[in-house]
Amino acid sequence: MLVPDAADRPSASAPVVTAVDLGRELKSWLRRGANRRIKVAALAKRLEVSQSTLYAYLAGTTLPPSHVLDDLLCALGLPAPEHRRLVTARDALQRRRAAAEPAASTARTSREHPVPRELPADPGPLTGRSAEIVTLDRVLADGAGLSVISGPAGVGKTALAVHWGHRVAEQFEDGCLYADLLGYAPYDPRDPADVLAGFLRGLGLADADIPADADERAARFRTALAQRRVLVVIDNARDAGQVRPLLPGSRGCFVVVTSRSDLPALQLRPGAHPVSLAPLVRRDGVDLLRLHLIGRQEAAQEAFVALAERCAGLPLALRIVAALASTRRQQSLAELVAELTDGSLDQFDVGEPDGSVRAVFSWSERCLEPRTGEAFRLLGVHPARDVDEFSAAALLGVDVVEAARALDELANAYLLARSSETRFRMHDLLREYANEQAEATLADSARRAAVTRLLDYYVTAGAKAMEVLHPPGAKIEPEWLTDVAVPPMRTTADAKSWMDAEWQNLLAAVAFSARRGWPEHTLRIAAVLRRRLVDSHGHGDALAIHGHALEASRLIGDRRAEGTALHHMGMAHTRLGRLREAQEVLRHAIVVCREADDRYNEAGALNHLGILYERLGRYADAVECYSAALPFALEQGFRHGEAALRTNLGFARGRLGEYEQAMRDCLAAVAIHEELGDPGSIAAALGNLGEVYRLTGRYAEALDHYDRALTKAREVDAVGVETEVLRYIGETHFAAGNGAGALAAYEAALTAARLTGDRYEEAHALDGLGRARHAEGKEALADEAWREALALFRELGLPDARRVGALITS
Repeated sequence: MLVPDAADRPSASAPVVTAVDLGRELKSWLRRGANRRIKVAALAKRLEVSQSTLYAYLAGTTLPPSHVLDDLLCALGLPAPEHRRLVTARDALQRRRAAAEPAASTARTSREHPVPRELPADPGPLTGRSAEIVTLDRVLADGAGLSVISGPAGVGKTALAVHWGHRVAEQFEDGCLYADLLGYAPYDPRDPADVLAGFLRGLGLADADIPADADERAARFRTALAQRRVLVVIDNARDAGQVRPLLPGSRGCFVVVTSRSDLPALQLRPGAHPVSLAPLVRRDGVDLLRLHLIGRQEAAQEAFVALAERCAGLPLALRIVAALASTRRQQSLAELVAELTDGSLDQFDVGEPDGSVRAVFSWSERCLEPRTGEAFRLLGVHPARDVDEFSAAALLGVDVVEAARALDELANAYLLARSSETRFRMHDLLREYANEQAEATLADSARRAAVTRLLDYYVTAGAKAMEVLHPPGAKIEPEWLTDVAVPPMRTTADAKSWMDAEWQNLLAAVAFSARRGWPEHTLRIAAVLRRRLVDSHGHGDALAIHGHALEASRLIGDRRAEGTALHHMGMAHTRLGRLREAQEVLRHAIVVCREADDRYNEAGALNHLGILYERLGRYADAVECYSAALPFALEQGFRHGEAALRTNLGFARGRLGEYEQAMRDCLAAVAIHEELGDPGSIAAALGNLGEVYRLTGRYAEALDHYDRALTKAREVDAVGVETEVLRYIGETHFAAGNGAGALAAYEAALTAARLTGDRYEEAHALDGLGRARHAEGKEALADEAWREALALFRELGLPDARRVGALITS
């Protein structure tokens, strides 16, 4: 046996008088003894006891049996003298307890009442709750007296409390008390005085000995538990006032409270520890279904996943679905998925109040203040799942302070979940219930007014963000903007943060408004986001948003809006590598814009058709398109458009070998964009100017311009520009013979291209990566990259396919 150094050896000077002293010694040897690296889980397994039992030994709340202590000391590697000292101390403690036991036995016998064991039946092993069980074990071992398990309706709070209670019941020799306070039941919550009467009866008091006064009952309860070790489980509490009279005064007892509220007033008590219970993650939801559907394991994994997602991670809903599947043996799980997806909350019902998702949710809603209840229902009308106090204020028609209060109250009631410090989410089943209640209790005009306010907010706040990120790039009509509170967006970081946080909401708002009767708002949000879609986000999002805008424009017969939507859909198709579709859509856009006398978008469509021709290697056709669009920008004094066209002209002319004119075009574009102060456009112009320098062999100047372009692009998260510039950097390093620099740049370009879904840039980055690897002698890796590039070039119909194919076969 190894003996620890003196510096590591726990102090043996303190006498072991109580079980707590013994536990302190054990913890000390566990931390600093010879075998200090052993984990508690491994130690418990070796001793054949539960972790919670081992924690109780270490906390001194339970005295280990002599044979267990002997094995424990051996496992910890104690020197023989220390081993004997602690075994002797433990035996002395046991003798003192045995001497005191007759008196306690007499007291129990005089009561002539069995030890209370009131916990409901153990629900069995719980899926996905191991972390919470470990937390409760540790709270108990640390000597805390109270834990509050909180979470939304149907999340499994009672199951956790009861299951854990059964696990640790052996540590409470004086019994377990249980009461359901019915805090969220459809009838009145239980009076704490009535619950106390039941507890006192469970502890052996006759009815004649139970005081009539509620305060006296609470005092008698505390007295009865003063010398006992009892587990008290208080289930389904509505508020702290319902719980306080039921709390023991003795630290030897432990209380578990469950509630749909955080009960912050209880958490202020010394030793209180919160355990917040969230819906199950998808993997655990699938596991729970499989556990309850052992006879349906032949079903495809996709069916289990779809059912788990439909249940939003709520164990109640998952168990209801499992019960339905068990009773409908003739129905496949795939058919049940379709039924639950297309149906309403009626499907989540097995005919009992506790077995109905709608009923359980209604009990939570009934406890809300009227204004908070209305807020809950209106949030169900929200087209997305995520809100902050500003969007909530617009939706509810209140100021930001009042909205924040409502969100906090709903979060405290677990009808919302905090997704961050300032943002809140409502899971799908709750959203369905809230929307159902809104339709049942709120007039259609009130619901429509709420959605209109919310869409107005997205237009106004989005315009503010774009004004900061792309000052001259967003064409916003003043009459679109409303007097609504928006978050402060003084810097590009503020604006980018808001845009990133709200992006999925904005996508949802566009789809909702197009399909539910707000086509003007669809067009406004699409117009606000247009420049952001070009520079920064996935082109699939751009295609979806402009597709909704096209639908809305045709619904209201707005030909100018139709041409605009087609124009930008064509650009999105180009970025996604769908060049045939892009060419068709852009030519259609040009025709529609001419018919609508919309020279602005006609010029834009010509510009984007030129970009498409560049990708096909048709640089002369690209120059023709840019040149046809340039007069409109000059006539209208549209400086931003002029600069964008000169940027593109410089690139195309550089590819045609017209270097002097290309340099003049790019320099003019950079000057105009710097005058306008648009970082994303400056980045694009600097990148194209760098390309002209590269094509003329001036590599150091090219790299300098690329570095400046990257800095500007990253200021506003212009990922599309950044992707192109990274590839240009790779080309420049490769041409200059810097293999390592080329590899790094191509790899970064490939990552960025895949992030935005730009298949054209992905193909060219793979091509460059193959050339750089080939130059480094990494033939197999080069072929791997080239084969991926070849597949994309062929799919996109690009002329590079023949060249890359020859490289692979050579």
